[in-house]
Amino acid sequence: MHRPTLILLAAFLLGACDGGNNNGNDNNTEVNPYEDYSSAQYDSPENWLCRPDIIGEDNVCLRDIDATIVFADGSTALEQAPPFDMRPVDCFYVYPTVSLDSTDNSDLVPDREIVTTFSQASRYRSVCELYAPMYRQATVAALLAGKFADSEVSGVAYGDVVDAFRQFIANGEGRGFILVGHSQGTAHLIRLIQEEVEADPYLARRMIAAHLIGIPVGLPNDAEVGADFKSTAPCTFDEEINCFVNYSSFRDTDPPVVGLSLFGLTSSPDTRAACTHPVDLGAGRLDLDGYFLTGTELNPYADPAANAAITTPFVKVPGLVQGECIEEDGKGYLQITQDADPTDPRVDDIGNNFLPGWGLHLIDVSLAQGDLVRLAGKQAEIWLEQ
Repeated sequence: MHRPTLILLAAFLLGACDGGNNNGNDNNTEVNPYEDYSSAQYDSPENWLCRPDIIGEDNVCLRDIDATIVFADGSTALEQAPPFDMRPVDCFYVYPTVSLDSTDNSDLVPDREIVTTFSQASRYRSVCELYAPMYRQATVAALLAGKFADSEVSGVAYGDVVDAFRQFIANGEGRGFILVGHSQGTAHLIRLIQEEVEADPYLARRMIAAHLIGIPVGLPNDAEVGADFKSTAPCTFDEEINCFVNYSSFRDTDPPVVGLSLFGLTSSPDTRAACTHPVDLGAGRLDLDGYFLTGTELNPYADPAANAAITTPFVKVPGLVQGECIEEDGKGYLQITQDADPTDPRVDDIGNNFLPGWGLHLIDVSLAQGDLVRLAGKQAEIWLEQ
């Protein structure tokens, strides 16, 4: 997992510069907290879905991500995956609850973890070197049995995540990193930031951003920092790095409801749920640049025969979906509006309804995938400049 000497030197020099939110720490005291760390489970590529030293199709994040763009008039265009070379920063991705294993904690044999990681993480490869560990997550079975929050079950899952993260940092050569997660993955990354990143100046300075999607991050009602995090603030126009991006998506016709919704609000009257607009920090209602798995997440045409003709892994429907951050009465969520036209050949509803109170949780990331990656690229550039 070694980099060329030139990149190592650049990373060292960049790390010695004073930039971003340093949480009041002096660079002279910064030492990699995991310098000599070696994980028995994550040292080799075996338990990783994505890692730079995994070649070809075995690296889930290197698979074909071409997309078919379906315009409002029914015409199409092919969007080929952008070329990429070695990137100067890294991304550490943790997938959501997907395992259908019958046990409370999953095994380390990849199954549904593959398609989810492919869908949510692979497009970040244009910005960063991608790392995505397998971990013994709390399964769907644990969720249905009411054991999802069990400390022993979640402890096993988080233990794997932090073990993989330490291995990742130990071999990171001082490079900046972006944390990316959804749902259960976000929950583990929130804890990781609390217990590992914020507690160490080396890590705090090198965390370019955290894209924490699908689980609310709590903020004080009267402040922009605090509650869930001690020093990490939401990303804004004025603070674009060393910060977090967070939202949960709900239709404009079905907002989160106190006592019913699992997302978009917090459990304390003293806090509010954050919402960061993925398109433009602090902006209002804007078109979302979504990428949906063809057939699985979205069939773009009302005519099934037209859908059958699409052969790319992803599909896009520009102009159909808009998003706007709503923050009121303790709620914070990305309000999704569909600009449908019943007379055109495209579908009028993106579907993906699940359980009451869940909103559009299943496609939180897909709805704004292009925007999130674009934001990550901008954040990486700012961090490298500083």
